[in-house]
Amino acid sequence: MAYQTTLPAEGGRPPLRKRMERKAGNVLLRLVVGPVRSMPLPLARLFGAGLAGVAYRLVGRYRRVAQKNLALIYPEKPVAERERMARAVFRHFGTMAGEFLKMPLLDREAVDRLAVVEGEENLRAALATGKGVLLVTGHFGNWEFMGRWLSTHGYTLNVVARDARDPDATKVLTDTREGNGAQVLYRGNSARAVLQCLKKNEIVAILADQNAADVFVPFLGQPTGTVDGPAIIHLKTGAPLLFAWCERLPDKRFHITFEPPETVVPTGVKLPDVERTMTLINARLEARILRNPTQWLWLHDRWKASPGVFPDGDFEAATLRATTDKEKEAARRSQDTPKTEQSGTKS
Repeated sequence: MAYQTTLPAEGGRPPLRKRMERKAGNVLLRLVVGPVRSMPLPLARLFGAGLAGVAYRLVGRYRRVAQKNLALIYPEKPVAERERMARAVFRHFGTMAGEFLKMPLLDREAVDRLAVVEGEENLRAALATGKGVLLVTGHFGNWEFMGRWLSTHGYTLNVVARDARDPDATKVLTDTREGNGAQVLYRGNSARAVLQCLKKNEIVAILADQNAADVFVPFLGQPTGTVDGPAIIHLKTGAPLLFAWCERLPDKRFHITFEPPETVVPTGVKLPDVERTMTLINARLEARILRNPTQWLWLHDRWKASPGVFPDGDFEAATLRATTDKEKEAARRSQDTPKTEQSGTKS
């Protein structure tokens, strides 16, 4: 690979509860990774799904986030139906975890048996521009399998990833993705590497559906804090946006879809151009999620930093945007200030 992957440094010392959770997670990780990789793929899938069923009952934090998010987007559905959806989401991602650990062992023939591919000509057309390709997807279906398909079919793939905030988990993720044939570029220090990859006409894959406070644009009917990186890179380089998806099929294969490449023509006014681009990206993500909602990562706190969606959204957005300790402290003080005092209302 052209660039050395560097694991991100961990920040300040986390609270005791988080440290205990991480220690327990590391023990489980060491116990699970080796045995799962030695299992046949069908058994690895079953094991992952079973482990996810246990996690649904025991890990209340993620269960509550999934139920909260589903209630926000599907308020008309009965509670029992939303709970069924949440369980299905856990089961899907548990199955995917088993698949993920097995993927570096799948050769091209095995990958092709699992893949139904639509629109590869769109991928080739995007590469034919010579500007590289920004492959945009989300935490939907099995995006990691799409990476394995690309690598086994001769495409040079670079993935922009967020670290797992735990060195052991991050190492497992990085080693597995590199075993799949992808180069991993970490958010926060990847801009130069991304530009160099695009300049060499390579694919850079970005998952654009995580909590952020860069810009606030619609997503699933909500004003949503959204990353701006994909838009900034696209507008700067002209690298086409290639929306791509890897949906799980009922027969346990995967339907990989590459949509026709798109380009946003900049007006020269940065913020409106960025907002317009990220609105397009969110709309494409939304359309795919609504087709098959239980294959999306509802257990991620997607609207945590979206003001007006959930309580504390303004505080979380200010905290994410803070770049100095002074700004972070100001955000904390604002959070501690009574609402009447913030608004100037006299008691």
